[in-house]
Amino acid sequence: MKTSLVAAVSAMALISACSSTQQAAAPPQPSGFLSRETVALLRPSDTGSRLYINPNIDLRRYNKVIIEPVQLWLVPENSKLTEEQRKVVANAFYAALREHLGRDLQIVERPGPGTMVISTAIREVREGGNPVLSTISTFMPPARLAREGANLMTGSDPMVGGAAGEMAVTDSETGQLLAAAVDSRDATAGARVRTSRWDDVQSVVRFWAAQTAFRVCRVQQRPNCQAPS
Repeated sequence: MKTSLVAAVSAMALISACSSTQQAAAPPQPSGFLSRETVALLRPSDTGSRLYINPNIDLRRYNKVIIEPVQLWLVPENSKLTEEQRKVVANAFYAALREHLGRDLQIVERPGPGTMVISTAIREVREGGNPVLSTISTFMPPARLAREGANLMTGSDPMVGGAAGEMAVTDSETGQLLAAAVDSRDATAGARVRTSRWDDVQSVVRFWAAQTAFRVCRVQQRPNCQAPS
């Protein structure tokens, strides 16, 4: 069964609808984004993801963040997105992350005290398919992103798929691993989602960015962390 990246990520956006998606049964395998050593540290969490938090570091002292470009890891023979569409999806993820993480943390560009680095990736999950690094996001002005997204992401093909969102948080000065997480979702046979309209892409990336911000909030033990709905 063929899927597209946006179809895969859309499965993640349906997390709240238990009838539509299910937590992947098998532990996530290294994609090349998170190292095998980091994956080995992950443990099941109460939110359904697999999580690691460095027990020797007080993460609450970090109030600034460097947001690394979003990476897309795709199964080459599986992806139906063009190069231009992949770039738009990656850039939309990056813009949404900056929006959501910037609500509680100061976004900076250089390492320094109290600064964490958040690296993220989305990869396709498919039995027998090995994802490879396909696209890295760049910053794009919101007006240009919306214009290019509306032009490139058209249509309404319903597809089925699964995806894993991966996140690593490190100290900007030492590179020490502070936290890591993987949320892997599989779509059930009845989960049909639209994959190629720009408004659907926007909904998916905003959900995923909110989920990432929620994880960071929980890791830092801040009050009133709001899970995306």
